[in-house]
Formats: sequence, structure tokens, C-alpha cells
Amino acid sequence: MSFFQIVGKKGCIEVLYKIKDGINTFTLIKNKLDSEGLNLSTRTLSERLSDLEREGLIKKIQNKYILTKKGEEALEIIEYIIEWEKRWEEVKLPKIIVSMLGDISSGENK
Repeated sequence: MSFFQIVGKKGCIEVLYKIKDGINTFTLIKNKLDSEGLNLSTRTLSERLSDLEREGLIKKIQNKYILTKKGEEALEIIEYIIEWEKRWEEVKLPKIIVSMLGDISSGENK
């Protein structure tokens, strides 16, 4: 399974962030996700943790999950993509306005 297939699954990115923030046992992760309204079933959370572990993004030591170097780098990439998306979201409105102004100045009416 590819990285994007894994992190595209419901809850995977949130789980990575919880582990990064020190919420690192199954129960703590489950309770935090539930309190934030994500409401993953116990089975689904277990599957997500297994996927992340199999991909090498996290590892389990005793009963605690920690990010691996690969997991830390993955979060950096995810954060970069989020920032990129925000930057281009802000550009959408001016592009639309410029397009509308172009239509008006050329005499086209839609």
C-alpha cells in the first residue's frame, strides 16, 4: 500500500498528529479522537495504527506509539501540503474576480 493510500484513510493523519503531540497509547488516542468528533471504531483505529506501523511511520514500544523518523518527515510533508493548499485557496477569489472582470471588459455576459 502506498503512503498516500494510507494517509488518505479516515483518521490516519489525525492519529499521526496525536502521536506527535504525545497522545500515544491506544486508549488516549481513541478518547482524544472521539472527543474531537472523529469517532473511529476501535477496530478501525486498530487497523489505522497497524497500517501506519506497517508503513514504518510509527512504532510501538511497550504500549506506547512513537513517530519514526519517516513519520516525522511525513508530517513535515503533510504540513507543507496544508500550507500550500491555504496559500492557493487565498488566491482563488482574486482569480475569479480577474476572470469576471475580463469577461465584463470584453463585453461577454454569462
